[in-house]
Amino acid sequence: MKKRRYLAAALLLAGAMAFTGCGNEKKEQAADAKEGNEEASLDEIQEEGSSSHDNALDFKVGDYVELGDYKKLKVQYPIPEVTQEDVDFAVQEALEEHTEYKEITGRPAQNGDTINIDYTGVLDGEAFDGGSDTDYEFTLGEGEFLDEFEQGLIGKNANEATTFPVTFPEDYDEELGGKTVEFTATINKISEANVPEYTDEFVAKVSDYTTKEEYEKYIKEDLLAAGEAEAISAAGEEALGLAVENATVEGYPQELYDFYYDETIVGYQSFAEMFGMEYEEFMEQMGDGAVEEAALAQVNEFLVAQAIAEKEGLAVTEESYQEEAKALMEENEYESMEDFEADFGKISIITQLVRGKVVDFLYENAEIEKVSQEEYYDSGEEDNEEEGTEDAQSEEDAEEEDGEGTDGEITDGRRSEEDLNDVLDVNGTDGTDSHLLDTEPHDSTEEIHGEETHGDPAHEEENHSSAQ
Repeated sequence: MKKRRYLAAALLLAGAMAFTGCGNEKKEQAADAKEGNEEASLDEIQEEGSSSHDNALDFKVGDYVELGDYKKLKVQYPIPEVTQEDVDFAVQEALEEHTEYKEITGRPAQNGDTINIDYTGVLDGEAFDGGSDTDYEFTLGEGEFLDEFEQGLIGKNANEATTFPVTFPEDYDEELGGKTVEFTATINKISEANVPEYTDEFVAKVSDYTTKEEYEKYIKEDLLAAGEAEAISAAGEEALGLAVENATVEGYPQELYDFYYDETIVGYQSFAEMFGMEYEEFMEQMGDGAVEEAALAQVNEFLVAQAIAEKEGLAVTEESYQEEAKALMEENEYESMEDFEADFGKISIITQLVRGKVVDFLYENAEIEKVSQEEYYDSGEEDNEEEGTEDAQSEEDAEEEDGEGTDGEITDGRRSEEDLNDVLDVNGTDGTDSHLLDTEPHDSTEEIHGEETHGDPAHEEENHSSAQ
């Protein structure tokens, strides 16, 4: 994890969840401006029905925050790097996006076919958690499942039920390692993929360019621009974290805390669903007090951000809200402000606007050290190793006292912050996770299953989370 990272992975993503696709869930589940400002204050922006916490921003930030240093903070900017491999990956994504599938009815499934299946796994006569799914689609031969599972499907026709055993590797996990599971599967549909050839003609058809060279140049420039935006965001986030560390925060507005508390629950519910887990199970992995800690950290962060915004003339006003919220609306691909506000509420929109403006301001006023990607992330790993030595020793001592534990792993089933960072993908990793029928051992509670996630035998796929 990057050194001096302010928030843990789950906290960052819970805070950003308002703008990563769960607006409808939020709608269903769940401040004064700078003194002397002649424009409308934040509480005047709120309207009936905009949020369940209409008074969350109705407070004087000076009652809670004494700012420390927040300018000229020393932060690192990871210089964006775009390799030919990155470009090739983008090209492959374009080819996959324009791949056409033709349903096959005259023959059984074979390697290379894309099939849609229902399946149920039975262990010792009983169906087990994570061993079943319906309408799951994957391509035979790509190694997304254990080979023994895929072989049980090859040669089978659509609408033909088949039962076959699958023996899991010895070192798979505690529950399934070395055991034989009986799977019953039905192929719902068999399709052949018609992948387009990567030619100048293809490029002209799907883009504004006429040659592969022009297209790849565009891709590289586009990836570089995205990388620059991410690097700026990373440096700005680091600056905000340091500003919070340097500030003195005493107490908080209860309504603001309640708002972030509910936001965190909505975010965690979304992650639980994404990982194919019940909310209670997900929270067991997060640990006791996770919601409270995440909510309080977000409260402190926003209080400091709001204090900076007021001091630097960045506070959200009625006039600035209309323009800036519209830009945020378009960024999140909404067509009307009415729908955008209905899904997220003005409180969430305003807090995101304030936070974004302050992060940009802190970046612009920071002392930037440009470093390579390797140096940026490697330095964080070194810091983590140093900071985690004492904790690791404590865990080892505890395991020795209990007479339990294997290879230094936590034995109570709770994920560490590092585990969550890897799963939730906020540290520059690709978020790839192993699954029940993959060839590698893993924690079966961490499956990521395509666009949606389920706690079942699934394939390896990258899960890129974006946090604004």
